This record gives sequence, C-alpha cells and structure tokens, in this order.
Amino acid sequence: MPDHDAHPLGIDPGNHRQQVERLKQTIDKSHGMWGAGDLKYAVHDALQLDAPKGDPGRLGELAAAYHNAGTQLDQVQLDVSRTVSERLPEAWTGQVGEKAAEVVKASADDLQRCRETLAKGHDHLKALAGSLGEAQALHGRGDAPLREALGLLHDITVGGAPDPVHWDDDKMHSAHAKAKDGIKSMHDAAVKAEDAGRAAARELNALAGKALAGKFKNKGLGAADKLVLVDASVAGSDKAGAILSANDVTRAGRFMDEMSDADRARFDELLAGAKSPEERAYLMKALAAGHGYDEVKAFGAQIHEHGDDPNWLAQRISPVQLDSLSPGQADTGYGGVVWEQGQHPTCVAASTVTARAMVDPLFAFQLTTGGHPGDPKFDNGQAAKDRWDKETNRVYDSEGSWHEFIADGRYDYESKDMANDEIAKHTGATYRTVDLDDDAEKRRDVLAQVEAAVDQGKPVPVGVKEDTWIRPDGHQMMIIGHRGDQLEIYNPWGYTVWVSESDFVDNHMEGAAAGGGMPIADHVQLPR
Repeated sequence: MPDHDAHPLGIDPGNHRQQVERLKQTIDKSHGMWGAGDLKYAVHDALQLDAPKGDPGRLGELAAAYHNAGTQLDQVQLDVSRTVSERLPEAWTGQVGEKAAEVVKASADDLQRCRETLAKGHDHLKALAGSLGEAQALHGRGDAPLREALGLLHDITVGGAPDPVHWDDDKMHSAHAKAKDGIKSMHDAAVKAEDAGRAAARELNALAGKALAGKFKNKGLGAADKLVLVDASVAGSDKAGAILSANDVTRAGRFMDEMSDADRARFDELLAGAKSPEERAYLMKALAAGHGYDEVKAFGAQIHEHGDDPNWLAQRISPVQLDSLSPGQADTGYGGVVWEQGQHPTCVAASTVTARAMVDPLFAFQLTTGGHPGDPKFDNGQAAKDRWDKETNRVYDSEGSWHEFIADGRYDYESKDMANDEIAKHTGATYRTVDLDDDAEKRRDVLAQVEAAVDQGKPVPVGVKEDTWIRPDGHQMMIIGHRGDQLEIYNPWGYTVWVSESDFVDNHMEGAAAGGGMPIADHVQLPR
C-alpha cells in the first residue's frame, strides 16, 4: 500500500552526498507551523536513503592480500639488493658487465618500488575499509531520531499541512530538533564516506600510474630494457623525479612500433650506444615528444659526450624538476639565473613555455644551451634567460589579441589555444577550459582529473584571481606534480611551490602566488 505522506517527487537525483545535503538544507530551514509539511517530506525521504555503499569486510580482505604479497617480496628484494652491492660474476666484464649491473640495479629498484607500492596499497585500502565502516555506522545512528521526528510530525499534520485540531508547538520543536540531529548524522556519514573514497581513489590511481614498465606495449623492447629505462631518474631529485612519465612511456612505445624497420634498427642501435640509463631515457623522452629519428639522433649526438654525467644532463634537459615535499619555494631557471616574467603581463605565455620545456627535451636543451652545449657564449644562465624571454614573447604575440588595446594579458580561450599549440603537440593531449565558477564542489570534482593528468606527465594550467568583483587581477600558473594531498605549482614568477588539495578546493591559492593576493582558483585547462 502506498505511503500517502510520501513526497510526490521522492528523493532528489544526484550522488549520495548531494542527496543528503539537499535534505539537510530543507530540514534545517523547515521550522514553525508552515514548515511542518516540508519537514515531514524531507524526513520521510531521508529515511529512504541507503547507507554509503561498499563492503568494509571485503576491502579489509584486499588490504590483507596486499600485505601478504608485499611480505613475500621482502626476501626476493633482499637477495637482489645483495647482488647489487656485491661483485658480479667475473665472467661479466666490460660492456656486458656494465649492462648486467644496470639490469640488476633496476630490478632491485623495481622490487623495492613494488614492495612500497603494495605497502601503500594495503594502508589505503585498510583506511578506506575503516572509514567506510564508521560512515555506515554513523548513517545508522541517524535512523532512530528521524523516525521519532516523523512520528511526531504525523501527529500534528494532515498530508503536507499542519493539522489545526492536533497542532502542538512543542511537538514541532521536538520533531525539528530530532530531525536535525538525525540528518546531521547521515550527512557526516556521507561526507566521511565520500572523502575516504576520493582519497583512496586518488592514491591508488597515483600508484597505478607509477607502474611504468607495464605501460611499454611496443614490440621488441625486452623486459630488462624496460626496467632500466623507467628506473632512470632526474639527477638531484628523488625517485618521484623519473625522467620518463607514464605518458612518455606510452607514446614512445607507440612511436617505436610505427617506425620503419630501418629506423627501428637505427634507433635500437642509438639506445644501445648510450653511456647510461639516463641518456637512454632522455632519448626515449625525445621520441615521446614527437620528434623523428633524425631529430633524436642529432639530439643524442649533442648530449652523448656527457651521457655518463647525470647531473650535466639534468641541468640542461630538466630545468624544472619535480621537487621533494619541502616547504617554501624552489627557484626555477638555469645557471643561477631565475626564469621569471618580471613586470610583463606574460604569465600565460611564460608558464606555457616552461611547461613545454618539461615535456619536450629538445626544446629544453635549446633553451638552456642554445644548441651549443659547453660554449660559454651560449651555454650560460643569462643567455638561457634571454632565450626563455624570447620564447615567452613569441608565444604571447602569437595570439595577437585585439583586447591588448584595452588591457594587457590573455583571455581563457587564448590560454587554451597556447596550451594546445605548445604543450599538447608533445603530449598528445587536447586541452579544454573548465570554469570553476567559485564552486567548491566543481573544484573538488575536477581535482581528481587534474591529479590524474599530472601523474601521467601532462601539465595543467590553472588560472587564479583576486577575491573582488571589481575587475579582479588574474594570473596563470601551472600544476606540474602531485604527491599525496599536495599539488606542486609552477609560478612564472620564477619558482615552484606546494599547496594542499584543501587550499585548491577552498580557494586559498594565495600560497602559490605569495604577495599576489589571488586566492581563487578560477579555471583550469584540462588535458584529455
């Protein structure tokens, strides 16, 4: 038999948290005689809500399986690490011995990463199971007060209107208080479950993105070669500063498969002749950036003399590094000269140029050395800054916008066009503008996509602005890294800095633009 007191529209569509929030807003504001009907319908709908979905027990079992798998790797990793530190068999001499050492070291590092990944997976799944269990229990605690409230409301209403015969102010006050108590419990449960789910998804996606060797889908590259390539990291960074991103690995593998047999043979020979895993990784990154064999070969000839010097390579090919989670700002530039836009309204162009240098090693090398590595006339800090300024002006002028007659700077659509012209050509992505409309829910929703993009190696332009409605000043920066609940931001004022996810969601981005007073994340250019 139908419930004649049920709201004719039932529960509003939307996700669980949105449903609870809408009902909570209705319950909180529905008081007094003329709020009784809305309150009753909202309480009825709240009682129809299911608890947050998920199986804490099953998640706990998965966490235990991750832990057991990690434990089984311990002894294997220990044995391989011991091989790295001890002398390899004497029969492995010369170049064969060097290659063998590279493979064994890469294997040990990969096992260590696997062990750490499984341990983190265990921790994240265990935390999700615990939070989900708590959320489901919290949801359940809201049931009793809501049922009490509904019973009181039945006594003093007829359908959706107050009953003039049985109306009782005290019962209405009590019903309202109990309803607020019950829906608060359900709302807290929904928030806890969603936040825990977002955190687990973020971290597990990030862990999956680091499984680089498995992303090499091309033919002919052996497992040992794959391990050595993905093990190569930017000198001076931690292991999170791998030379090859997930996107690099995918694109390089595809481009290798698309080569002619002759070019593939020559490219394999080029890789084999490299002096170090780092040199090979930079050659592979150049291929991933869309450069053909001849361009990559010419690039390789310029760096080969220093191929066994990871610091030399990093300084000239990776001028912006993914920094460790250290507080404060880290300068960006080359040769002691910071790359900063100064007083010019070129933040969009400047951040775009630097982002391109992060994904295109030939472009980065041209900026730092002018194509003349070791020549002090070209290969010095000021000359590099001059080239960066020239490229910034080129990109800025490429739009030729009419609005320069009114104001300096660039519009959002011009930022998108610059990203597509300068960055996307080297990552395979296409950028689109996502307006955040001063909406925390939009920023929360887009955050997972932003983090997935930077985890793959695709920089994300972000526009910030002042908290004022009178022609607010704006600024573009670049989200370039992600670690836990922190985002690494490149600011074309000449530095990188870390901000928290909550700073992004809650419009407290002023920490990324110190002294700029621009806390609002207005939009992002999202690659897809």
